[in-house]
Order: sequence, then structure tokens, then C-alpha cells
Amino acid sequence: MPASHPPTLRALLCCLGFCVACCATGAETVYLAPDTYTRFAAPADPQAAALRFDEAARAAAQGEPSRALSLATETLALDPDHAEARRVLGYERVDGRWLTPYQERLVGRGQAWDPRFGWSAVEDLPRLEAGERRHGRRWVSAETDAKLHAEIADGWQVRSDHFVVTTNHSLAAAAALAEELERYCQAWRQLFAGYCLSEREVRLRFEGQRDARDTSATMNVFLHRDRAGYVEHLRRRQPRIGETLGIYFDTLREAHFYDAGDGAGLALQLPTVYHEAGHQLFQEMGGKGKAAGLDANFWAVEGVACWLETLTPQRDSDGRLTYRLGAGDSGRLPAAKRRLLGGEGPMPVAQLAALGQADLQRRPNLAAVYGQSAALAGMLMQGEGGRWREPFVGFLGDLYRSRPDSEALLRATDASGDELDRAYRNYLRNLSP
Repeated sequence: MPASHPPTLRALLCCLGFCVACCATGAETVYLAPDTYTRFAAPADPQAAALRFDEAARAAAQGEPSRALSLATETLALDPDHAEARRVLGYERVDGRWLTPYQERLVGRGQAWDPRFGWSAVEDLPRLEAGERRHGRRWVSAETDAKLHAEIADGWQVRSDHFVVTTNHSLAAAAALAEELERYCQAWRQLFAGYCLSEREVRLRFEGQRDARDTSATMNVFLHRDRAGYVEHLRRRQPRIGETLGIYFDTLREAHFYDAGDGAGLALQLPTVYHEAGHQLFQEMGGKGKAAGLDANFWAVEGVACWLETLTPQRDSDGRLTYRLGAGDSGRLPAAKRRLLGGEGPMPVAQLAALGQADLQRRPNLAAVYGQSAALAGMLMQGEGGRWREPFVGFLGDLYRSRPDSEALLRATDASGDELDRAYRNYLRNLSP
């Protein structure tokens, strides 16, 4: 947060020694707003929701867009009918349901979302439930439909608000992955709101002077039926594809995954999905295609994607769908902590920031560098009472839209390299599950 802003209550408590995060950092809960793709029933708490929304409005006024939208989302988790939070986040009430503009258009055309089939005409649902499938203007059996979509080039397609999922696995798998990606997108958009939105725009939303813009541009995702098909389809594009669990091609703007199960049901490798979809969202939700990190700061490109691997879907005690994020026992964080406690000194931040993509990926200890990068991203997002979250999000925006030099992170955080190095060590030492 810029020094010119008044301190938040959280910052004041930290200074007084009341904030546990200052001495121990653990997982945070990322809330989701119930909507078309995120369905849960939980008791409403309008009083708690009103307090959260007031806190969100204060964060927006203080120039903390990411924190503001996170709190607005938590408001809806507590009270799904909080009208102002819905407006701020881009929902509209249509016939008693909260919909995005994209969903409103489809509902107006007589369609409904079904987690087994995606968006479908309401009149078609009985036949779909009976096992029939529409192929052009005719209906065929599910068995015939599967043969028609056996190759990924002819795969089923399911579109949601932000994604088009193509797969030769099954129609249900496409819908399931689309739902998971929409929930992930919800989390990403609140954590990194300042990446896409200016402080002014978020402040005007909370002041009621501007509504959320319709952002229904779609991103392409491919789900392969199995690993063999994934490797066969992509090996000409990436000769080492067999070493990967998923991949995002930034020039093609395509993410590819495969079913890691035995074919009985869809088994997604969620950390890989969150990693590669993170690359996709940063690139396509405001990135300018300028090879982020090519000359310097490539650690941040991979580090924030690796940190997002720590997202874990869960339900709270009232049944709300949430994510657990940044726990010390998840992703690459445990290995980074073991290295530090074992005496393996991390690379100084100033040295790490100077590495471009090729230089970083040539490092002989690449796993350790990726682990440090994940932990450094986690420290900047969660450590020090959250003081560097908004500056780091702003730095990521610069990284994907221009080619900032190796000093850019220090300028963004208003910190020295030595200060960030000390904060990194303290963050890992005090990181708890």
C-alpha cells in the first residue's frame, strides 16, 4: 500500500502486535460467491455481511482494489442477496436469480446451465437426461455421439463465461472442467483485482458511480482423454511434452490438460490446472503479449503460478465452497522451507530479479529456484500483514504489459533487497499449515 494512504485497521493491529500473521503466517481462506457455477447452500448472516462490505468499501477508498473485491466476495458468501456487493462484482438480478450479463443473454434465449451438459436449451434437457445427444439438427445416441467426438479436433465444446473447453473425454468432463475454471477465475479475479482494474475504477464501483464491465471474452482450454493422447497431440509443438502434466502456450493462447484417472471418471490434477490457468489468466486478462520476464523478473511469472498451486478446494463448517491458499504444507512451500532451515541459503532477491527467462531456466538447481520463487510470491501476497500485496499485484501488471528492469520490484514495494531477503526468511521460518 502506498505510504501516502492512511493505515488500515489491519496495519494498525500489526503495529500494536495483535496480528498473528506478523509472527506466524498460515493459510488464508478465499471465499467464493454463490452463482451459476458455484452452488452451495449456507445460512445467511446479513449482519456479518454488512460489516464485511463496509470493510470492503474502506479498502476501495484507500486504494486496495484486490482486498476490496476479496471482501466483497466474502460478503456474498455470507449473504448471497447483498445487492451492493452483487452490483460491484457484476451480477444482475433476473427473475430472482443473480446472473452475469453473459448468463442473462443465454437465459433470455431459453438456455440453462446444467453441470452435466453445460449451457443447453431448456427444451432439450429431458432428451439429454435420457441419454440422447444433439448433433447438428438431429439427435443421436450417447454411444454414437462419443464416436463422433473421439478425436480432440472433433471434441465436445462447452462454453462458460470466460472459457471454451474442448475435449474428447466426455460432455460431462467439459462441463466439470469449465465449472472448476470459473470458480478458479473467481478466486484469481479477487486476489489480483488490481491487475485488471485501476484503484479509481474499483473506488467508483463502491461509490455507485460505475458498474462492473462485461468481461465475457473467452479463453481456450483443451482436455485430452488421456496422457497418451495429450503427448501425441502436442509433441510437435513441444518436444518435451512428455515431461509435463499440463501446458499453456502463450503465443497460441491455449491451455492443455489430460485426465489422469483410469477412465472411470474425470481426475483433474488441480495444482497443474491452477498453475497453467494462472499463466493463461495473467496473459489474457490484460497482458499485452510482450513475453513477460524475457529480460528480467521471470521468477515472478513462474513464482506466482507456482504459489497458486497451493489453492485447495474445501467447504467451511456451514457448507460454503472456499479455497485454502498458501498453507505451509502445500505446493512447493514445504520444500522451500526445508531448504532454508537446512542451511541452503536462497538466492538474494536482487540476483533473482535480474534473471530473464533463459537465464533462470538454465540454472542447475531449477527446482530450488522455482520453490524459492513460489515462496517469494507467497511472502509478497501474504506476509508482513499483507503490506506488499497491492504493490506486488501492480508490479505483475507492469511485468505483463511492459518489460520492467530488475529494480522494478524494489520500487514497487518501496523496499531494499536486504529488507525483502529478511522478510522472505522470516516468512518461511514462521510459515505454518
